[in-house]
Amino acid sequence: MSEFNNDNISFWTDTVDLPSYPTLENDTSTEVLVVGAGITGLMNAYKLAMQGRKVMVLEANKVLTGTTANTTARLMAQQGPLYSQISKQKDKETARLYYESQMAAIDEIESISRKHNIDCDFRRVDGVMYAENESSVKDLEREAKVYEDLGIDGSLLKEQFDLPFETVAQLVMRNQGEFHPLKFLKGILEVLEEKGVEIYEHVMGKGVEGNTLKTSEGISIDFEHLVVATHFPFLDYQGFYFNSFKINRSYGLVVTTSTPPSEDLSLNGFDGPGLTTRNIVNPDKELPTVLFGGLGHMSYDEQDMTGQLEKLRLYADQKTTNHERLYAFRAQDQMTVDSLPYIGYFDQKHDNRFIASGFNKYGMTNGVLSSMIISDLIAGNENRYHDMVSPHRKKGTFAQLKQFATTPLESLGVEAKNMLKNYPDINEANLSAGEGAVVQDGIMKKGLYRDEDSNEYLVVDNRCTHMGCSLSWNQEDRTWDCPCHGSRFNFKGNVIEGPATEDLDVEIKKTDDE
Repeated sequence: MSEFNNDNISFWTDTVDLPSYPTLENDTSTEVLVVGAGITGLMNAYKLAMQGRKVMVLEANKVLTGTTANTTARLMAQQGPLYSQISKQKDKETARLYYESQMAAIDEIESISRKHNIDCDFRRVDGVMYAENESSVKDLEREAKVYEDLGIDGSLLKEQFDLPFETVAQLVMRNQGEFHPLKFLKGILEVLEEKGVEIYEHVMGKGVEGNTLKTSEGISIDFEHLVVATHFPFLDYQGFYFNSFKINRSYGLVVTTSTPPSEDLSLNGFDGPGLTTRNIVNPDKELPTVLFGGLGHMSYDEQDMTGQLEKLRLYADQKTTNHERLYAFRAQDQMTVDSLPYIGYFDQKHDNRFIASGFNKYGMTNGVLSSMIISDLIAGNENRYHDMVSPHRKKGTFAQLKQFATTPLESLGVEAKNMLKNYPDINEANLSAGEGAVVQDGIMKKGLYRDEDSNEYLVVDNRCTHMGCSLSWNQEDRTWDCPCHGSRFNFKGNVIEGPATEDLDVEIKKTDDE
C-alpha cells in the first residue's frame, strides 16, 4: 500500500501528468482574483474566463495536489438520507431545489467535457444507498417516500440487487455520474491557458485590505473581485467561519479486486461501516480497480490514521475479494449545521468578495455549483440556487445556537484532554529517523521530529498559529494536525492546509550522536 505523505501523492495524481506554474514575485493587479486551485477554484476561474474576464489564480502549494487529489470524486445528488432531512428542517421546495442544483452540476461537468473534448472517464451511473440490517429498512423507506414526493428519479428495491455482497434493501437514485477529477481539471487548465488566465503556485494569501490581497511573502495584488476557494476560507475571522464548520476526517483505499460492483453503480452504505464504493477506470491493471471511502469522524475525536486505514481495509475485504492495495489517504471535509454548502457573498459588507466552502463531503458537485452561482453574481445575474446556499441564509435558530455552542466546547474538551496527557521530556526522547512526537520542554509542549536527511531534530511550537489549539502528530502523513479547525503543518512547520496562514516557529536541535 502506498503511503499518503506530505507530497500529497494519490491515485489521481499518479495517473495524470500535471503542469507546473511559476511563483508570483512582484506586486500586480487583476479583475478577478481566485485563491485556491482545486476543483472549486479552477471551475470558478473557468466560468469567469469564459465571460471574458481577466482572471488570476493563486495556489499555496501545487495545483491539484490538495483535497481534490485525495477524494472519492463521486458525482452524486444522492448524499445519504439528505432529502428527508432538508424537507423536515426546511421544506420540500428547498429539498427539491438542492437536488436540482446537484443534478445541474453533474450536467455541467458532462457538458464541459463534451464541449472541450476532455477525456475524463465521465459516465452516467446509478447511485445506490444500501442497508445491510433489517432495522434500517424503515429509514430507507422514509427517504424513498421523499423521493416520490419531490419527483426524484429513484426507487426502493428490497430484492437482492446485483452486488458482490448481501443487502436487505437498496435505494436507487438514477442518472448520477463518475469521472476522473484530475483528467477533467487538466483539460480545464488547458482551456484556462488558452484564455490567458494567470496561475501561480506556492503563493499563500494572508489577508485583505480593501481591494488588495496581501500574501505571506509580502506581495500585494489589487483586484476588482475576490473568490475565496480554499478548502477552509483563509479569511475566516472576517466572516466568523471558524465557528461555522465542523471538521470531519475520513479515509480512502484504492484496491484491485476480482469481484467489483457493476460499473453502472456507485454505492453508499447506509448502516454498518457505511462505506462508499466506486469503480475506477484503470487500464494499467488487469483486474478492476475500486475505491473505498469511509470511517469518518470529527477532528476532535482523534483517531490513529494507520489504525483507521487498517479497519477500512478489513471492511473493504468483507465487501469484495481484493488483491493489490494501491493507495491509501485521509481527507478532511467541512460540515455545516444544515448540510447545505456556503456559496455566495463572503460577508455582508462587500459585494465583491465571494466564498465557496462547507461542501459536506460533496466537493465535486458543490465546487462546480459554486462556479455557476458566483459567475452569475459577478455578472449581476440572478441565480436560482443562491439564496438556498448563501452563507447568510437563515439556518434556524436552534440549529445555529447548537452549532455555535458545541464547536468551542469541543475545542476546549480537546485542550483539556491534551493538558492531562503525559509527554516524554524533550531531552530524553529517542526518536527514529522520520518519526515525530509531542514532548515536554519545561512547562511547555513542543513538537519534535527527527529529520531523515540531516538526522537533526526539528522542534516546532505545538500551538496552531490559527487560534492556538494544541497540535497532534500524524505519523502516517508526517504532519502536525489541529483537531479544532483542521489546519495542518508539515514536519518542518510549514502550513499545508488552512485556515492557518502562518508557519510554526521551528528550531534545530542536534542529536546526541552528532
